[in-house]
Amino acid sequence: MKDILKLLITKKIIDYRALVLAFYHRLELTEQEAIALIRLNSLLDDKQEIIKPAKFSKWLSLSVKETEQLLESLMNKGYLQIKLIETSNGKEKEVFDIDFFLLKVIDLLEKTQRKTYQNYLSEVLVYLEDTLQSTLSPLDAELVSDWVLKESYPFEMIKDATLKALKSNYPSIRRIDQILLNETKAIPIKPQKKDVLKEFHKLWDE
Repeated sequence: MKDILKLLITKKIIDYRALVLAFYHRLELTEQEAIALIRLNSLLDDKQEIIKPAKFSKWLSLSVKETEQLLESLMNKGYLQIKLIETSNGKEKEVFDIDFFLLKVIDLLEKTQRKTYQNYLSEVLVYLEDTLQSTLSPLDAELVSDWVLKESYPFEMIKDATLKALKSNYPSIRRIDQILLNETKAIPIKPQKKDVLKEFHKLWDE
């Protein structure tokens, strides 16, 4: 996912500056560190792989010493890496890497998504136990988890199937599952285009 995010940033589909400003406070970065990351990304955009503290300090309106301390802080936190790479002529050169920030953003988004799914699953489980007036077995709970995590059944669809199951002689999770499967088969299959950017911004705003 990191490569996809980098591509979206490179193509200017996602604004790196906006991304940093949206997440820096949730990733234990100071405002100055956030600004430094934005400036470092600008250097990479300009194909500049070497940081010159004297010049960089002017961009940040800091002294050279303060700039060095700021860069050191970013390195200590893992957001900035300095490494040596071998060039085509066999010589080594110093370059920097700020990909760790993107990895942290992705991790945060994935945690947010998992939390959203868990909240939804809990809501569905409580509804089913209240409606069926019985505690779900581990196997039934696992099946319900599949409805939420794998099949992505909407809550209204699950409620509708549950009410239909209650009208049968033996209402159960298995009966609800069969109704859901039948209703899914009855829905005409249409090709779906997933809007990756839309999903990303949905998680971004949570």
